[in-house]
Order: sequence, then structure tokens, then C-alpha cells
Amino acid sequence: MCFPRGWQGLIAYGCHSLVLVVDANTAQTLQVLERHKANVVKVKWAKENYHHNIGSPYSLRLASADVTGKIIVWDVATGTARCEIQEHAKPIQDMQWLWNQDASRDLLLAVHPPNYIVLWNADTGTKLWKKSYAENILSFSFDPFDLSHLALLTSEGIVFISDFSPSKAPASSGKKVYISSPHSSPSHRLAATTGAKKALDKVKILISNEKPSAESVTLNDCLQLSYLPSKRNYMLLLYPREILILDLEVNQTVGVIAIERTGVPFLQVIPCFQRDGLFCLHENGCITLRVRRSNCSATGIPNEEPDPDPVQELVYDLRSQCDAIRVTKTVRPFSMVCCPVNENSAALIVSDGRVMIWELKSSIASKNLRNSSSSASPLYSPVSFCGIPVGAFQNKLPDLSLDNMIGQGTVAGEEQLKSSFLQEVHLKFLLTGLLSGLPLPPFAIRMCPPLTTKNIKQYEPLLAVGTSNGSVLVFHLTSGLLRKELSIHSCEVKGIEWISLSGFISFATSTPNNLGLVRNELQLVDLPTGRSIPFRGERGNDEPAIEMIKVSHLKQYLAVVFKDKPLEIWDVRTCTLLREMSKNFPAVTALHQQQVCEAVIVNKVEVGGRILTLFFNDCHAVIKEVVAKPVISVLILSRPQSTKGIAFKLVKSCTQSAIRNASNKEENCSHMNFGYKNLISS
Repeated sequence: MCFPRGWQGLIAYGCHSLVLVVDANTAQTLQVLERHKANVVKVKWAKENYHHNIGSPYSLRLASADVTGKIIVWDVATGTARCEIQEHAKPIQDMQWLWNQDASRDLLLAVHPPNYIVLWNADTGTKLWKKSYAENILSFSFDPFDLSHLALLTSEGIVFISDFSPSKAPASSGKKVYISSPHSSPSHRLAATTGAKKALDKVKILISNEKPSAESVTLNDCLQLSYLPSKRNYMLLLYPREILILDLEVNQTVGVIAIERTGVPFLQVIPCFQRDGLFCLHENGCITLRVRRSNCSATGIPNEEPDPDPVQELVYDLRSQCDAIRVTKTVRPFSMVCCPVNENSAALIVSDGRVMIWELKSSIASKNLRNSSSSASPLYSPVSFCGIPVGAFQNKLPDLSLDNMIGQGTVAGEEQLKSSFLQEVHLKFLLTGLLSGLPLPPFAIRMCPPLTTKNIKQYEPLLAVGTSNGSVLVFHLTSGLLRKELSIHSCEVKGIEWISLSGFISFATSTPNNLGLVRNELQLVDLPTGRSIPFRGERGNDEPAIEMIKVSHLKQYLAVVFKDKPLEIWDVRTCTLLREMSKNFPAVTALHQQQVCEAVIVNKVEVGGRILTLFFNDCHAVIKEVVAKPVISVLILSRPQSTKGIAFKLVKSCTQSAIRNASNKEENCSHMNFGYKNLISS
């Protein structure tokens, strides 16, 4: 699954065979793209910040690839597929749009397994060129400062291509270098005794043109390769427990970001271009921001011989981190994306469908925090805004972007520190958006009351969905947006009944105990306020499970049906129990409330020695009689044309034995609804 974010503030991600487009500002799903037949593995936005006019209109395009190797280019606004590309029947390893071509914005570079890179015209689906390499290609990265340079991450090493061109395939096979995993290097065994400086010197030998020995671990456990957009000729390699910073000019490792033994491993890293910082995603769903220490120098350890060939060591200090999520067997973080415009917000997608949007905020440090001793150098706000110097008494600049929150670096020297108007800032993450996806089924679904002439002004097509985790999601079907998410129950929601356009009743049952009894939760929810109250009060502990509930047509009464307990009738308006049926009341297997209309008594028919009082209205015929034994079939009656001189024929009836054994108790009398089939008039 890929999870990119575009310049328009839109987030796209693959969910099974669907592609979802989410607005990061409102945390709402705007578009769902349906055409893939297999799971989507890669999603990439096309270039969006280009010149457009009437002759060359703007279009929001997106490329998605699935496990069968099919690439689809979408017009996101209309939700239609503009082009479909198929080369092989294997999953696409990586793909990226060429954003430096102003003349042609339709070029898409893709890695087709096992070792092919293909350049496509994504508008027509034409293959421009194809190039194969000796090793299996895992991913690639373009140099942001020179787009003719391309780095391929393979299973054994890195292939650097210096003659990439959209017009023709690279002529050479590139320069191949081998880098062993930091776990196999002696630096991690000597770091505790010789210090970080000597450990870094040991890591430098990892970059070479010679293939490493068989006992060393290669790049198989390397998770990511990426150029640094903030520094020329620098690259990072992401491992589960280390991040290596490579200087490609001297072919040395100039920085190592290692995690302690008790720390959480890395999962993904996104380098920033406005400031030399790294957004890191960990396996527990925590997002951290690390910023390079400005005044890092190759100062040696005291009583140590100076290095004849000093190389500046890069140190990235941890500046902020967000809260972690609860990771289980089915809930884990998938991917992270950073805002490409401001670089001050990040979005995280979780395997249960949640999209969490974290925004980076800055605050002026207090005097007590400023004087506290810390190994990390302080961060200061920028000294100017849009070329205008910031005064001593001016308020803190707004958090528009990352470069507007922190300056280029710290200032060394007391004199310069006193002469400058600097404000030390601290960074923190705030959760500003949350989009919850549907959990695993089963679901309890109920539509709101229908549209009528009386509620036409306030009617909204709302759908309530009860989930297995006890929450109820309310969707607006016209826009397809999630209106509200209500955490009401502590167990699986079994049923929902609307009592008005702004309220509903839902029930949930816990897992049965050894006696087969459960805890029933029946909640009355007010949708505008989100307030929920226990409908049955203190009732509900250690009793048979609720099987169904039914609200009357006028939304005045509620019938609660239990598994091994008599039926209960409640008043919805006052939440009071009106009647509880006797223990010998027959078990209810189906329940339906008939719409109340002006009924007319038609006739009384004697069947099997029992007198059945027949009613009818505009929709149904009704028999006022209850059958004590289980009903095998229903009575099918005919709708009369008039109320006089009409005889009804029982086309299909209950068995004669069931009629003869019908209970004649007045307390068991109720209305049973029947459809009508044939009309026979006398």
C-alpha cells in the first residue's frame, strides 16, 4: 500500500482494490476510484504545480498500480480512468512521475519485476523505452539537484545511473556499489568502548566497489533509499534500527542515527527540503521529527590523535514526537506521508482504516527551559519573515511552514546571541484530524426515517452503521461523508432503530458467561449533541440476550425481544416500561409494526371453531388473533373493493391444528399482518 500526499492537500491510498482520496483539511473521503481487480500496492500523484490555461486545462491525475502489474491513470475529479498500462503480471515495485518535464507532464517511470525499468507515456499508454539490469530492483530515487542521476536499490547493492534521459534508455549499466548492513559492521561492536567518532570511522569502510563477504548481511534488510533534498550529494539508507547518511562525493558514511536496544524500530523516513530534518515513522505508529544539529564539527575526543582526513559528522537531534498507537495482531501502522508544501504536518494510515493527521506546532520556550542543560542545540525562530527583520517585541510568527517555524540554525557566540533578536522555540505534534474507517464485519445498518412532506425542510439522508467495536458511524449518503462517529457501546452493536431524524436507539450484547447470560446495553442517542443515555436504566446485567428491537410507526413505543425472556413494551418519550409479557407468552421470531391508518371492521370469520376479527386499511388486511403454537404459514387475504357484501377467501392459512389450539387469552391478543393475494367478491 502506498500513501502519497499531493500539492492540493489531498491524500490518496489504496485499500484492497479501491483507491481512496481524502481531504487532509477536513479528514473526509472525497473520491473512491473503482477499477482494479486486485489489491493496490502503489499510488502516486502527478505533477500539479504547472502552468495551465484554457487551451491546456488543469487536471488532477493519479497513478495506481496493483499486484497483477496493472497501472491505471485516473482523472480524480471525474473518477474515470484515462489510461491503463500492463507489462507483466507481477506487482509493481516502484513508480514515479517525471516532474521536470514542462513540455510533457505525462511521463511515468515504473519498476517492473524482476529487473526492468520502463518509461511510459501515461496519457496514451505508450512504452517509450525499457532497460534491464543484472540484479533485482527494489526501488529507486531521483537526485533532486540533477535529474539525470538516478539511484537504484537492488538486492545486493546500489546502482548509480548518471545518464538518465526521457528521450532514450540509459546506455550504461551504471556504477554499482556494495553496502553491508550496519549490523554486520564492527562499528556497532566497538561503539561502546571507542566512542561515536571511531565508530563512525569504522562505518566509512562500508561503501566500496567490492562485493562484501558471504557472512556479512547485504541490503536485503534495507527498507528505503532516498536522496536528501536539503543537501546536495547526500543520501540516506533506512534500516530497521539505523539510518545511514552517505556523502556521495567522498563515498563515506557521515552520519548514523541509531536506536537504543529498548527503542522501537524504524518503518519509514521522509527527508525535508525546507530544513535539514527527517520525519520518521516507527513500528508503534509514533512519528518523530529529527533536525540536524547546525554546529556539528569533526571535533575529536580529548587525548586522541587528530584525524588527518576530517569529515564533518552529521548529527540529527530528536525534536518532537507524537503519541503511539496500540499495536495488535490486526492493528499496525502502514505508511506515513508529509505535506509537500508546508512540511509541517504528517498523516498516518493504520491497518484498521484510520487516517490520523498530525500537525507540527511551535511554542516559545520559557526561561526555565532555556537554561536547562541538554545535549541538543537549541532551535530558534527565523530572524526575518518575507525579508522583513523580526523585532524584539514582535509576536511569534505563525506556523505557516517548517522554515517559518525554525530558522536556518543556531547562533554561536555570546556577542552574536545578544545582538540578535532570537526566540528559542519548541516543537510538538497535535492531532488535528482523524478519519475512521469501517472495522471488520459484521455490521448493523439502519436508514433514517423516509422523506415526507412534513420533514422536507430538515430531512437529511443519514445512514447509521453499528460496528463490532461498539461504535456507531453516521454517514451522509448524498455527499458520502462521515457525519459523526459515536463511541456508545463496549461490545458489538447488534441493532439500531431510528426514533426521529435526530436520534436513534441502539443495542449491544456482551459475550455470554457460563450460564448463557449477557450484559445488554440499550442506549438512546441524541445525534446533534452526541449524548447517549441508558434506555433501560439499571437493567441489563446478567440476563438473556436481546435479539431484536422494534419502534412503532409513530415513534412512541419500543418493543424489546429477548432470547429466553418475555417481550417488553417501553414508552420512547419517557423511557418507562409499559408492560412485560407473561412467561407463557409465545416466543417471538419476527416482529413488524404496521403503519396505523383508519381501519374498518369488515367481517368476522369462523375458522376451526375460532372467530377471527378481520380488519383492512389501504395497505394490509389484519387479523386480530394470536396463535399460541408456532405459525407454519401465513394467511393470505384479498383486499376488498368495498366494505359491504364482501367475503374473504383464505387462500393460504395456518394449519387447522394451530388454529384449534389457539390461545383465547385476552392478554395474548395482538395484531398480525398479512398480505393479500386473491380477491373473491360475493
